[in-house]
Amino acid sequence: MSRLAGKRAFVTGAGGAIGRATCLSFANEGAAVAVVDINLDAARETVRLVTDAGGTAVAIEADVRDEAQVAAAVGSAVEALGGLDTLFNNAGIMPHQDKSFLDADLDLWKFITEVNLHGTVLCSKHVVPHIEAAGGGAVVNMSSFLAVIGCTYPQDAYAASKGAISSLTTSMAVQLGARGIRVNGLAPGPIATEHVEKFFPDPEARRIRLARVPLGRFGTPQDAAELACFLASDAASWITGQVVVLDGGISINYI
Repeated sequence: MSRLAGKRAFVTGAGGAIGRATCLSFANEGAAVAVVDINLDAARETVRLVTDAGGTAVAIEADVRDEAQVAAAVGSAVEALGGLDTLFNNAGIMPHQDKSFLDADLDLWKFITEVNLHGTVLCSKHVVPHIEAAGGGAVVNMSSFLAVIGCTYPQDAYAASKGAISSLTTSMAVQLGARGIRVNGLAPGPIATEHVEKFFPDPEARRIRLARVPLGRFGTPQDAAELACFLASDAASWITGQVVVLDGGISINYI
């Protein structure tokens, strides 16, 4: 039986690489998916791919920083899908200009925090009551391995926002467990998307980073999608408050 049969999922950042892969995986596992993105064309393309594969999905435009837009998006999803019992807080940004706190651009810090952290808060605030009304379900938050280890090439605003998301995940899990709602996170290392590849400006930079990975490769969007599917499914029914590091072993490799 499909792992997410009958589930109704609200996925943010669903026009990007990881969000799209997750929407396809959720749908393949039986879920109907609200495909939410600030870029409506990207959301529609994800929906096209889902429906071409025989799944059910609806495209919804929303900026997760804007509470009114989030509330409207959740309302549209509930109307289209008949309710919600799964939330994947995937929307996030990782600007290339994010560097050390020593060179902090506070406007950039605020922007990153608003999207990554506040977006997670707002979507959770508005989706969780529907999950509770459905009798329970699961929330999956997107953190990062940079929430648990430092980096010689810092991205401090991004790391700080993801550390906050990891802490929020545990607090949410404690609060929502009695309501039948599990809350977990995934913390990926470098996933080989077009955006991440730009952090490796030359072959040597890429080689240095790849040498840190015991499993010998960067992650793929599908790696993240598979973990999100597991955490959202009943196979993880006794797992809550955990942030699972998905990094090919980078975080355990001293040298």
